[in-house]
Amino acid sequence: MEDALLKRRLIELERENKTLRVEHSLAKKNEYRYTGYALVFFGAAAAAISYFTYNNTTLASIMLFAGLGTVYLGILSLFLTPEKFIREEILERSNLSSIIVINNIIQELQIYSKGIYVLSDDEIRVVIPLRSDYKLKKTFQRTFQVDEPGSTALVLVPLGYSLMQMAEKNGADWNSIQHALDEVMVDGLEVAKGVEVEHGDADITVRVDKPLYINLCRRVSSEAPGICNIGCSFCSLIACIITKNTGKNVMIKQVEHGKDHVTAKFQLVPDIHP
Repeated sequence: MEDALLKRRLIELERENKTLRVEHSLAKKNEYRYTGYALVFFGAAAAAISYFTYNNTTLASIMLFAGLGTVYLGILSLFLTPEKFIREEILERSNLSSIIVINNIIQELQIYSKGIYVLSDDEIRVVIPLRSDYKLKKTFQRTFQVDEPGSTALVLVPLGYSLMQMAEKNGADWNSIQHALDEVMVDGLEVAKGVEVEHGDADITVRVDKPLYINLCRRVSSEAPGICNIGCSFCSLIACIITKNTGKNVMIKQVEHGKDHVTAKFQLVPDIHP
């Protein structure tokens, strides 16, 4: 009975949490609009009072022009924001060219194994084993790891690692995977409308609703399929966050594209890779 009540309470708290996050996101987007409306209102009021009580004095002229200037600033606040926007097509093509280059290198090296995200010395690297009997290490000094016969691998900086570092500088909280993904992808980078996380025994499934990068993810899967073994920029970002939060090795097991969502399944990998 107590377990059922606890589960029901947890579900209610999750719903309240999602509602609060949506409201917080809307408030952040509208904060400049509210300021703009206030400036327009007070500016228009000041200009109207000055106009109808105008007596050809210096003070009256100052009040009139101050009111008109405040209205002008309010209009600017309504239509202009501090953010700078880049066309989606430009963003996709600039990322896709680099991704295709990495994909071609991996294919030329005839590497077909999946990458393993490893937390090493407070840094995250994606390790691509070159042999089926690969023994995972925790310290990497070069891109081509060829120290021991059983530890031959290609070691790369994850494509989404720089995005995670940016989130770290902004003070992201890594206490839970759900909270971290919401804070980074929904509230911070604003690249998704929502994130849902399901925990399994040895895997974690993440569903991202209405991601802005869904077209890029689809193009990568068709034009650079080898990258799906290590993750595109945003799937890699999720893998980095899971690795950072759990401290465990992570592999991108499967990625599915829906009409307006992307679902990625991540496997927690033991230290010794079979």
